[in-house]
Amino acid sequence: MTVRILVSLIVALSFAIAQEGVRGEATPTAEQKAETISLYLRFPAGRLFDYVYTDTTIVLRTYSDSSTLEYTRTVTYYLSLEATEEARDGLVGVQVTIDSLEYSFTSGGSTLRYKPRDQMPLQFPDFIAAVVPLNRQFVMYYSPYWEVAKVEGEMLDWLRTYVAEGSSQVSTFDSLQQFVWLRNISLPVLAHYADPQKGALPNGRVALDSVWRKPFALVADGIEFRDPTARTRIVERRGPTIVLETHADSLQPTRERLKLYNIQRFVEVMGGSGTVRHTVELHKAGFVESAHTELEADVECNVRRENFRQHIRSRYQWKLRGQYGY
Repeated sequence: MTVRILVSLIVALSFAIAQEGVRGEATPTAEQKAETISLYLRFPAGRLFDYVYTDTTIVLRTYSDSSTLEYTRTVTYYLSLEATEEARDGLVGVQVTIDSLEYSFTSGGSTLRYKPRDQMPLQFPDFIAAVVPLNRQFVMYYSPYWEVAKVEGEMLDWLRTYVAEGSSQVSTFDSLQQFVWLRNISLPVLAHYADPQKGALPNGRVALDSVWRKPFALVADGIEFRDPTARTRIVERRGPTIVLETHADSLQPTRERLKLYNIQRFVEVMGGSGTVRHTVELHKAGFVESAHTELEADVECNVRRENFRQHIRSRYQWKLRGQYGY
């Protein structure tokens, strides 16, 4: 009898402890649904967004004989973005105007500077590349995936025609000069200046803790770089601002012929690699408040059987100065 009573007490006590444990623990009954968010750009009619863009690039060039050339370029553009029309064919059109430029270039202990109302140093070829987009107006079209699909406009068409006619009529306007003008009104270059988010926005709603992969592209020292699988995630929510961070660890330069500083021939980009960290502060109303990018890359180049390497460090910043209704 005593044994039976003892066993009954143990069973009753164990049941009571188990019940207390159930009450005290958050047992998973139904799986909670992850919170999601929609991130997008919105350009309301009658509203202009005024930005300042700054690019500081430091290049160390090393030739095959181990001699080096180092230069630092800082370019600042003041530009505005505004809606032009309703979305058509799935594309969102944004009118871009680049209306002011500040420029400085340092190499070998000498510095050349330009600010608005200064006399333009048009004899300096590197400055020409920076001044080509100035006072140009064009429409930048976003795809449904928030990537720049195309740029077009009457000013660009006129300039392309002018350059083509000039190259055939003016003997001193050679193929290198033609390239500089056309390159600096091309889609990769204009999209680099005018698109602060760089395609980082996701294709639809995403969970707050998710990571998504998308192509990432930019231009550094005139060279286009791409990473087809850059990773982006939300790193902070600060009031109405959502902070996105993109890491592009498989960045590669586009293999092409182009013009580089202080080389009076076309240069072949042979290969290379780089990394990027890109941060975007996006307001929940659908506009970019600021963005900044840190790039470091090595590029292998060739000109007339001479191999050399460009080590590039670039820092870009986009800052919203204001938005205005009209």
